[in-house]
Parts: sequence; structure tokens; C-alpha cells
Amino acid sequence: MKKIDIHNTDRATHQALRDLNELLVLNIVRECQPISRIDIAQRTRLEGSTVSKIVTRLLADDFVYEEGVAAASPNGGRKKRFLHLNPNKAFAIGVDLGQRQSTVALSDLSGRILRSITVENDADPRQTIEALAKNIKKILQSSPSKERIEGIGVSLIGLIDPLEGRVLAGESLGWGDDVPVGAMLREALNLQLPMYFENGSRLAALAELWFGTHSMGQPQNLVFLDIGQGVGAGIVIRGQMYHGSMHGAGEFGHISLDPKGPACSCGGHGCLEVFTANQATLERYRKLGSANGSAPTAGNEIVITDIVARGLQRDPQAVEALRQTATYLGRGLIPVLYSINPEVIVLAGAITEAWDIIYPEIHRVLASEVTRFYSSHVSIIRSTLNDKPSLIGAFALVLARAFSGSGLG
Repeated sequence: MKKIDIHNTDRATHQALRDLNELLVLNIVRECQPISRIDIAQRTRLEGSTVSKIVTRLLADDFVYEEGVAAASPNGGRKKRFLHLNPNKAFAIGVDLGQRQSTVALSDLSGRILRSITVENDADPRQTIEALAKNIKKILQSSPSKERIEGIGVSLIGLIDPLEGRVLAGESLGWGDDVPVGAMLREALNLQLPMYFENGSRLAALAELWFGTHSMGQPQNLVFLDIGQGVGAGIVIRGQMYHGSMHGAGEFGHISLDPKGPACSCGGHGCLEVFTANQATLERYRKLGSANGSAPTAGNEIVITDIVARGLQRDPQAVEALRQTATYLGRGLIPVLYSINPEVIVLAGAITEAWDIIYPEIHRVLASEVTRFYSSHVSIIRSTLNDKPSLIGAFALVLARAFSGSGLG
């Protein structure tokens, strides 16, 4: 693809910056519409002439449209003309393959989900793929804009080959290694629509580029960490997705914080994932409860959202469990800061709902254990996306190509 090339990290040129500026303007229009060119320039800090050229291209390619005029300024001059995103310019189908269930959905250019269907996973991958294909066809048949659906983006779990859509290693799925998801889905669908595949954590990072809200402009160097059943990560370097030589970059969850710590699924010990995944926070909460004589009784099991809710209500046990998780998370970010040196680290997952509890602890760890040069030049923020960033990223995987294929630039 010509823009936001998520498979080619070598194109870190002036063109990559131009691509990001165009995407920044597109996102500002989406977030702030109706908005004028002057207001875009003020918000993005881009030169007025640069904004004007970008808007001209976006108008010519139908990504935005003009409608409405502001009241005349007391100082005279031209009236502001308002810009709007054209959500019907392009549509995408997204597939989010989860550990136990998967989602098929339709999105417009704004990332708004128009329809979604949940599919329960089967122990047999072929059965799951056939169910996904059936529901993709159902969405296609019911869509009034079939001709503007640009493709199908598929979010996969584990170590994958994005070109063929193969799950090379996905232990959490229970399907074994080297599962040709892409080939099976293409066979089951038998459609002409383009299909794109990517690891879910990398797609979450792409979603942050496409649909995230960043007060300081579009970041060129970003790391996305999703804290859930494990710790997934996606890396953006100079505006491009980074995969690594074997498509395995970003496994920060397996950075060892304590070689003598608990065993991890990767075969190591004391990994970041062992200390910060949801299960770790749950166990921490139970242990604190046992020590205080208030452990959950049988049949009264809790989940991570319960702990977050109790933490927000200032339950001391929940606050302490979350704070301890945040301490480990802060330590796990240290090698990320030193090795990647990103402008932004985005954290996602249910635990981030307790941002006022976890962020101060993360900040404290980094301020005390990382040199000021590194710690003061990174923004650590909570994701502004919904609870399915990998699905939003699957849309972006398709829409990025629609955007890049428009002839802009």
C-alpha cells in the first residue's frame, strides 16, 4: 500500500510524515466536525498552506465534504466553510478472532460499527472458520452498500504470518500450530473481496493511529499494550507497523521481571504477563482478602471488572491489588522505554478503567527508575478506543488501504 504501510518499515521517509499528516487531518475532521480549515491548522499546528493542500485532496477523493458557512467575522475576511467526514466513502468488514468467541462486524469510514454478529469458537478450526464465513456472507447480503465494501480485515491471535493469514503458534486457541486460517476462510467464502490478516495487538496499535485521539498530534512512534488474559503489544516506528524478522515483535509480556518468579506459559519464569494479566490481579485480590479474612466465598467468584469497580469505590483491598499490578506494569515498561523510545505508550484493557489508581503508580516507578531524558519524553495514556481495539484495527487494516489507494499524494 502507498500510505501507512503496515508491512514495510523501510519507508520512513518524508512520504511517511505526509501520510501521517493527511491521516491527522482526516481524524480531526472526524472528531471535531463540522470544522474549518483554519481550526484544523490551529488544532494540528500544521501550516495553513499544508492543511489547504491536504483538504483539497481529501475533497477531490470524496473523503470529506463541505457543508455550512460560519457567521462573518467582525474583522472581515472570508467566511469559514465547514468540513465533514464522508462516512459512506468506504466500508469494511472486520473479523476479530477471540480465544472463546469471535466477532464479525461492518464499519463505515468513521469506524462506527453498523452491524455485528458474535460467533462461538469450535474446537475444530474449520468449523469456526465456516461459521465466520457464513456470517460474513450474511452481513454482505444485508448491506445496502456492497459495492463500497473495500475488503475484509481479520484479527488473529498469537504468532502469525500476515501475508497468508496463518496462525503459526496460537496456544490460547487450542488449535495447535500452523493453522491456515487465511486459506480456509478464502475457500469458505469464495469471494472476490480482498482479505487482510494481522495479529490483534498490532491491529490495536493501528486502530490507535487511525481512530485514536492524541492531543499532541499524530504520533510517529507508538507502543500499544493490551492488558487482559495476557499482555499483547503492537509497535509503530516512524509511522509504520513493526513486525520483526519472524512477525514476532512486541512480545513484551514475556520480558522476565523475576527469573525466580512464577512459571509462565512461554516456559520462562516471572514474566510481565505473569504479574500483570487479569488473573494475576484476581489472585492478588484473593490473597489480600484471605489475609484480611474477607476472601470471596465459593459460588461468589469475581472478575476483573468487579475489582476495578470496587477500586473506584475505594475498597482498600481492590485499590491495593490494582496498585501492585501497576507497580509491575511500570517495571515492565522500563525496557520498552529504553529499547523503543516511543513518543506515546497506550495502555488498554479492563484494568485501565481504574486509571486514577494505576497511572500514578506507573508514573512513580518510571520517575524513580528511568533516567529523566527517557521518562520525560513519553506520554503514557489510556486507550480512547472501545473494548474491542483489535476489531477496530481490523476495520483500519482495510480502510487504510482504501485511503492509500485513493491517489492522495
